[in-house]
Amino acid sequence: MTHDDTIRREFAKQAPSFSDPGYAFADTRLTRWIHEHVRCEEGAIVLDVAGGTGQLARTYADVAAAVVVADLTPEMLATGSRECAAEGRRNVIFARADAASLPFVDGSFDLVVSRFAVHHFEQPAVQIAEMARVCRPGGRVAIVDLVAADPALAAEHDRLERMRDPSHARALSTDELVELLERAGLEPAHRTERDQPVPIERWLEQAWTPREVGEAIRARLRAELGGGERTGMRPEVRDGVVCQLQRWAIVVARRPA
Repeated sequence: MTHDDTIRREFAKQAPSFSDPGYAFADTRLTRWIHEHVRCEEGAIVLDVAGGTGQLARTYADVAAAVVVADLTPEMLATGSRECAAEGRRNVIFARADAASLPFVDGSFDLVVSRFAVHHFEQPAVQIAEMARVCRPGGRVAIVDLVAADPALAAEHDRLERMRDPSHARALSTDELVELLERAGLEPAHRTERDQPVPIERWLEQAWTPREVGEAIRARLRAELGGGERTGMRPEVRDGVVCQLQRWAIVVARRPA
């Protein structure tokens, strides 16, 4: 099984609940944070790379002329298409596409965004180069992703993430994201980070993590909370709920005119 097969398998399972507002990645506060740092110009043509059900794309559709959601998983696209139809949106297009080989001509889009996808790419330089290619001169590429809060603990953090969801590849650091955008010929324009508590039970439930695997992860986090070896997931208890403290980053770069 290839890594792309693993991505399709894992996200086919997650498609029905991907837009659940009770899940951190679908929280409207996240959307507001993204919009604060990645504004969409009126009449823009937008591409959402590995956009899943188009959660972010649909929030740009109110001001954009058209938004294209490109994703590898048919179930994600089908779910997003149904949700768009129910909302009466007519300017969001769902296209099955591999982010490593986008089926669009050079310079097609004013804004290219990718939200919580890069950490699933085995060779993210390839996908980021594709994002740069399809962005018009003067346009922007924006990456929103889970990043490694402590590079010294990144390997263990990634190991636990892969236990929960085997499609996880590696959480880069924010500096690494900037470097990849620069290597793709883009000029970094803006970056920001935030720490986000994510309840462990809802996080495991979203990925349909097998019971015994979930228990192994819980045990590892309980040990850390008790003073044991750190995992990089920064577990804490909030109002009686065990959470991990994820580090999220937004990096925006511009393609030279």
